[in-house]
Amino acid sequence: MSPSTTSRSRAHHGRGFGRGRAAALLLVLAGLTASCGGQNTPQNLGAVPIPSAPASAAPVTAAPGHAQLVAIGDPVHLDLGSQQGQITATGPDLAVTGPAAGGKPPEQSKGTVTVVLKVADGSRSLDPADLTATDELGKPIALTADAAAVTATSGHDATLHLSGTFAAGHATLSWNTAGKPLATWDFEVELD
Repeated sequence: MSPSTTSRSRAHHGRGFGRGRAAALLLVLAGLTASCGGQNTPQNLGAVPIPSAPASAAPVTAAPGHAQLVAIGDPVHLDLGSQQGQITATGPDLAVTGPAAGGKPPEQSKGTVTVVLKVADGSRSLDPADLTATDELGKPIALTADAAAVTATSGHDATLHLSGTFAAGHATLSWNTAGKPLATWDFEVELD
């Protein structure tokens, strides 16, 4: 056999044994890729159920001698011995919520806190004199109610709107019964 008839001499440059190995390697890799994503892969991969958050947290229970501190807007279940109910405070709805264009933030704003009392049976009075607010230094915040004492009955809520001037910062609103706090709501007055 002459050098011109060997397989090596007939092979064109770049089509030799090295290129065949590369093609074989590509076929093997293609087969592996197909088997990895094939029908053996669970169809629900990543479909792990995630529990939903409850619609709302169960309210904490306040009873005489067992007062509760909650964030403003959170309801407080009332266990008043022979009577059950719920009280919620929301707000304050502020007249000023930020600085004027180009100005510095205000130090205070007029605002209104809303208190709603519900009872399961019987009746219960909600007297504005039993509601007190303090700022972050413990100083009282003067509140003016839109009504004298209001009464909640089963199916009819008692609602009070308490207006005052709230300084920027931390504040609390407390509902006192028999001179002792039963529920206190904690909130921030943000004016910036």
